[in-house]
Amino acid sequence: MNRLLRHPARLLVFGFAAAIFIGSVLLALPVASAGYPISLIDALFMATSAVCVTGLAVVDPGSAFNGFGQAVLLGLVQIGGLGITTLSTTLILLMGHAVSFSSQDAVQGSFTLSHRVSLGLLLRQVLLWTLVIEALGALILFLTESQRLPLNQAIWVSVFHAVSAFCNAGFGLRPDNLMADRANAGIVLPISLLIILGGLGFAVLADLARWASHRLRRQRVSLSLHTKVALTMTAALLLTGMAGFLMLERANILIDMGFKEILLTGWFASVTPRTAGFNTVDYGQATAATLYFTIVLMLIGGCPGSTAGGVKATTLGVLLALARARYRGERGVRLFNRSVPDANVAKATSVVALAFVLVIIGVILLSAVQVSGQFHPRTVEWSLGLLFEVVSALGTTGLSTGITPQLNDGGKILIMALMFIGRLGPLTIALALAGQTLRPAVSYAEEQVMIG
Repeated sequence: MNRLLRHPARLLVFGFAAAIFIGSVLLALPVASAGYPISLIDALFMATSAVCVTGLAVVDPGSAFNGFGQAVLLGLVQIGGLGITTLSTTLILLMGHAVSFSSQDAVQGSFTLSHRVSLGLLLRQVLLWTLVIEALGALILFLTESQRLPLNQAIWVSVFHAVSAFCNAGFGLRPDNLMADRANAGIVLPISLLIILGGLGFAVLADLARWASHRLRRQRVSLSLHTKVALTMTAALLLTGMAGFLMLERANILIDMGFKEILLTGWFASVTPRTAGFNTVDYGQATAATLYFTIVLMLIGGCPGSTAGGVKATTLGVLLALARARYRGERGVRLFNRSVPDANVAKATSVVALAFVLVIIGVILLSAVQVSGQFHPRTVEWSLGLLFEVVSALGTTGLSTGITPQLNDGGKILIMALMFIGRLGPLTIALALAGQTLRPAVSYAEEQVMIG
């Protein structure tokens, strides 16, 4: 245990794995099922999807699980949203044990850019903010749900969907997720706001609160560069996503909808690919162009230090700034009149490169496992759906064209692995498996390589 605490990356990997194992056992129990118990492989899939806050489902959570099973699923989502490292460190602090500097750095680096805040205060703020935002979201949803459901059921549905939305999990308790509510602003808008807040990250929320507090006292203070980039890229992606969906689906899914329903549907279709997983449309009926467009949004994801996955919006912002700098012949990369460290630029490039490699490998393996044997017509039909599924799993999004329940055991295992990697991050897993002995730095002679 002490070795794990000294290496937070390992604690994160083993903590998530332990939560998935325990959750899968609980979900497979007869006491968790509304009817017949689900299979162990399905229970493992659902537990992995919950802890990795993905939302891909091989069974309908609302009909396959009873109240106990749904509570277990929601608990796994909350654990995944806050992170095993945070919860473990909180327990250690409560028990009065000292926390290593490496564990402090891991937790602080996940939620804030400043190390001037004490770890205990930081953890209390994260937990408080999470519970307050989820409670307010549940209250707003309850105002709508209470008009159509019995009191107890309305409370549970509101709490479940609020936690699932803020943690960017996307699990719903209705068979069609939120498709029946796509014209209901009382459901779509609160869930959208929860998804966005969960995808911004605690560092951004804390910086915004600090900025607002100083402005109320008429004190001049500026937002951090990270917050500016996160907010700018989030707004740009939301507007671009909405405009793209409305344009690509105007003659398909949106053709028979009214103006209000079109706006709400387009807005939610832009919000949810940011690793949320809720859906108000059937992506199995979307055009190929829309699916490719959504794949790009899923691959980008939310912001660092949040409940979202993907390569992150700030990564895209840094790469766009890099492209601009190279086009203008500038040496350094700058954003909002601030220079971006070379280490950040290198990390952004590495993250995107790793993501593309994982997507390529994932699609090839899933195609080989899922559509094996002699060629048949479904091979072509499923190609785009399999790509969509791989990116959704790796970006911990949870959207699907409808093929998730049809995956065979090999496909389910591969999707589980991609969700696990997507949630923890390739670099975190690499750190957890790597040895602690550093190799001496070696410099070699430079030689040019032709690029492009």
